Amino acid sequence: MKTAFLLLLALAGGAAAARAQSLPFHRPLNPMAAGRSALAHQPFAVFSPGKSRLTATFEYGNAIEYDRLVTEPTTYLLDAEFMRASLAYRRELNPATFVTVRGEVRGAYAGFADDFFVWYHDLIGFSQPERAARPINAWGSQLALPNGVRVVREPAPFGLGDFEATIGFRHSLTQQTALTVTLPTATNAQFGRGTVAVAAVHTLRVPLISRVTFEGSLGAGLTPRHGALAEYQQTLFLSGSTGLRLRLWGGQSAYGFFYYHSPYYAGTTFRSLDRPELSGEFGWISRARDGSEWRVGFTEDIAPGDMAIDLVLRIGRSW
Repeated sequence: MKTAFLLLLALAGGAAAARAQSLPFHRPLNPMAAGRSALAHQPFAVFSPGKSRLTATFEYGNAIEYDRLVTEPTTYLLDAEFMRASLAYRRELNPATFVTVRGEVRGAYAGFADDFFVWYHDLIGFSQPERAARPINAWGSQLALPNGVRVVREPAPFGLGDFEATIGFRHSLTQQTALTVTLPTATNAQFGRGTVAVAAVHTLRVPLISRVTFEGSLGAGLTPRHGALAEYQQTLFLSGSTGLRLRLWGGQSAYGFFYYHSPYYAGTTFRSLDRPELSGEFGWISRARDGSEWRVGFTEDIAPGDMAIDLVLRIGRSW
């Protein structure tokens, strides 16, 4: 029975590889979020017989969060631009199982693009009073909490992030489960979790019609408390995603999806830290005949006042 199942996956997966319609991998860029949870949207990995997959992704985002309670000696300021460049290698073990390893480098800067992001948000009618209260292209990262803990971070042009390993199990042509472990290899405290983290994500991918594919996921993760913010850190996390990929012509597709993550912190007195995160991503994918892809997308904060970064540019290439 198992042999027949693997053979079915191999035959059907091989036929489907040329028209695979998965969404991109997605994980929040905000270091206050990415530094707590190993959860992400894990796209369905269509079986590619005899092939490995290499994916390079570059992300750059602009963040502005400024909360200050006049009745309490507490402050949360995050005014910065962040970069993440990652490289993921996926290896097929058999038609039902694959492994992926992922490494990344990160940067945190005062930035140069505040004027562009102000123009963009004015264009779409999105108000940012916290941006108006801050100088343009100036670094700010500090957190003063009710227990007296104060964390001040400086710009970091370049540093390693956490290393990640994932094993995935395809249960059918439409469902898979990915188990992920991250190791604390970051060279800067704002680029990593500081401890081992684990996550499990179940992904459903369903072709709705010939040109439209639905993909969604549900995930649960665990990250132990660590460091100066331990008193306020959540340890158990949930995530969910839902989206569509629309093939327009040839190998050209448009995509869009929403990503939800449960709160990363509790009791900080800051809504942007204690609330769930909701973001949306939309973009374009160009797929070649050999299965390689170019991906360009934007991630936007859907629920202002949460952990999602206001706007992130993502460029990816897979082979």
